[in-house]
Amino acid sequence: MIIKRIIVSITLTAICFGAVAQTKDYRDPGFKGSVAITDQLGVFVGGDVSLGYMFDRKNYLGAGVGAFVFPKGEDMPVYGNVFADYRHYFKDTRNSMFIGSKLGFSRAFSYATNGGVTYQNGILLEPNFGWSWALRSGHGLELGLGASLIAPVGEYRSDKKILPLPKISFGFNF
Repeated sequence: MIIKRIIVSITLTAICFGAVAQTKDYRDPGFKGSVAITDQLGVFVGGDVSLGYMFDRKNYLGAGVGAFVFPKGEDMPVYGNVFADYRHYFKDTRNSMFIGSKLGFSRAFSYATNGGVTYQNGILLEPNFGWSWALRSGHGLELGLGASLIAPVGEYRSDKKILPLPKISFGFNF
């Protein structure tokens, strides 16, 4: 049920904001955005939405929200993220490698009821890299690899100071 809500929310957001981004190429300067399906550690499934500004054909800065869930069992932990998103594309061509980083805040919504959730609040740093492909429609696709590094703040149930979560994402850019 929660996964369906996340997917429907991300899809509707992409459709609404995709209509606003009117330029021919998703890497032309102006208002842009992206929607991504994510997988962390092979067990957490989620999504990210980022909306921002492409300053030139190589630099994007935006703000976003995301959520991920462990979809097995009855007591599924749900996590939410709010972040600033920066991406740098290496080439001024339609297809290019990129590097990026997200910096923000992460929250576990079932911390009090789920002993398997190791933190309630945390600082999020997510370095990533990947490849972007332009489509004929002017939109783009991205495949990215990264790591969500979460530094718990306040109360937490872990002996680690930073919780690393490898992440794969597949995104649609508009």
